[in-house]
Amino acid sequence: MKKPVTICVISVLLIGGLSACLYYLSTHDLFKPNETVTTTEARIVDNRSVSESSITKASSEYVTEDPKQTEPTTREVTDEAFESKGYAYENMIGDTLYFYTVKNNSQSTVKVIGNAVAYGSAGNTVGAETADIDTLGPSETSIMVFYFSDVKDIQKFDCSLTFEKQSFFSPVISNIQLDETVNDHNLTVRATNNGDTDAFLLQAYALFFDKDNKLVSYDSEYITDGDAALKPGATLSAQLDARKDFDHVECYLTGRSMGKGTSENTEVTESDFEIKKYVYENSIGDTIYFLGIKNNSDKNVSISINMTAFDSAGSTIGAADGSINTLAPGEESLASFYFNNVNNIHHVEYTMGFDTSPYFSSALKDMEITESKNDKNVVVTIKNNGTEPLQFVSAHALFLDSSGKVIAHDETYFTDDDFELKPGATISKQLDSRKKYDSVVIYYSSIQY
Repeated sequence: MKKPVTICVISVLLIGGLSACLYYLSTHDLFKPNETVTTTEARIVDNRSVSESSITKASSEYVTEDPKQTEPTTREVTDEAFESKGYAYENMIGDTLYFYTVKNNSQSTVKVIGNAVAYGSAGNTVGAETADIDTLGPSETSIMVFYFSDVKDIQKFDCSLTFEKQSFFSPVISNIQLDETVNDHNLTVRATNNGDTDAFLLQAYALFFDKDNKLVSYDSEYITDGDAALKPGATLSAQLDARKDFDHVECYLTGRSMGKGTSENTEVTESDFEIKKYVYENSIGDTIYFLGIKNNSDKNVSISINMTAFDSAGSTIGAADGSINTLAPGEESLASFYFNNVNNIHHVEYTMGFDTSPYFSSALKDMEITESKNDKNVVVTIKNNGTEPLQFVSAHALFLDSSGKVIAHDETYFTDDDFELKPGATISKQLDSRKKYDSVVIYYSSIQY
């Protein structure tokens, strides 16, 4: 892996045509009524606690009140046919999102450009937006999102599509094997790239429906490594959360290829690192995994990690990403993985990727650290003994009981108003356990541009 995701995504947004990155987008293949939808021949598991007989299956034909949108329509460009369908969702702050799926029934690879017009109850135009799908190969289905800011109570949508046969990108959706597990509060997917090119900015989008086929929630996640790609042969996971109870879910993918495949960095491997695992389950049903990582190699690295959670039956129940921006030889730092609304995790699996030319330099060597442990907190003082400012200096404390179990954790930054710890400066901060603890482990992080 190369630059951390936070850096890579910013860089790739400079490439024209990636309007899918501006919103939470995704993709998927055309669906059959009464089934959970998938892009390719996915394995789908319903792992919800309610019995299958108590789940009301329903057709996925609901879209809006516009009768023209309740059935898939076919649009032709010369000899090419495209099926399209829309779903409307109004959020809590008065915006409306219109999710629009397009299936390519032609033999050509195209870029899809959409223009959506929204109408109010009086038939007046209340909004208009554009969106696109960078590339769509034969038999592929993808999704675009029209975001109508400050527009609600839309009664009807009119969406027109245009198609460009020449696309800067190559299609990848048909190369992705997607395994889906439907849980009580999320859809967890595992994507495998069966093609020979990188799936760049691959993103999964979950649309959650009630039994009346009304869209009640949605979520999206990138399924990418530190290079913002899913490489050939690689498998990564993502957790897509439902914020309301739902009956069924449809999953779509969006992605593109630059026409080349890359391999993982092999200069260092997982065996070059000493890893300590910690787990903490909070009072509201979330689980946080921590990996304390020590760099035993002779190289500076950045680390990107994708973690998948399983229950005692071996079913996938969640996924999360973690990273360390930079770690010099001999240094230790912490990667955190937050599993929202996931508990009773039996075990986890994770995939690590490394970049031996990290964007940032480690600054831990310039930090003079003192720790003062008290009954319910630890006070940390950090001084910058270097000649350059340190950026984003932080400490993350894991408070343990006598058995080594994490009973509390806290994190804080040691920076001024410029988000720096300047040469010669000293800052002290308190990290709280809010309960008595037996021991504490503290991991530090800092970077230099």
